[in-house]
Amino acid sequence: MNLFFRMLIIIFSARKQDAVALVDKRSDRFRVWLHDLGWRDHLPNYRVFSFMELGRFGIWHSSRLALSGRYGLRMIAAQDFIYLKPIRPFQAFTMTTEILSCDEKYFYYQHQFFCGEKLVAIGLVKEINLKSGKAVAPHSLLTADAELNGSVMVDLDNRVLHPVVENWLAMQQAIKENS
Repeated sequence: MNLFFRMLIIIFSARKQDAVALVDKRSDRFRVWLHDLGWRDHLPNYRVFSFMELGRFGIWHSSRLALSGRYGLRMIAAQDFIYLKPIRPFQAFTMTTEILSCDEKYFYYQHQFFCGEKLVAIGLVKEINLKSGKAVAPHSLLTADAELNGSVMVDLDNRVLHPVVENWLAMQQAIKENS
């Protein structure tokens, strides 16, 4: 239930502020409460993925594309998370969310978790946007974002994947080939 309230706070704060470009980095502050804890004395992975979802949710609502009707559903295709340090009970943290890259089908996000100035965790997400069961090209959504928010479009035809995304995709491919 607590994540639902956090989601509402993100929606209301996004709607209260001016629209921002989809490609802008988003920063959200949270605190680890007792109901966020699992069996251990730190923020567990299942909760971390929920915070990451809130960050992506905030990006889409801040850009005003979430309610534009240009897509119907966002679906996770892959996600990965690396803990560097535990996030303890009652500890405040900041999570940044940004779109690192996109290709003809997927958006690739990076989430960074900071306690103070110290990076404590990193998450990667591969996500597809669907409308009526069919993939919506990220390029069309970035074009719509440029129209809605006046963001500067980068040359999407010559865009290369971020090196982190390239290596992550190579790892995924290696796992598929060895299964």
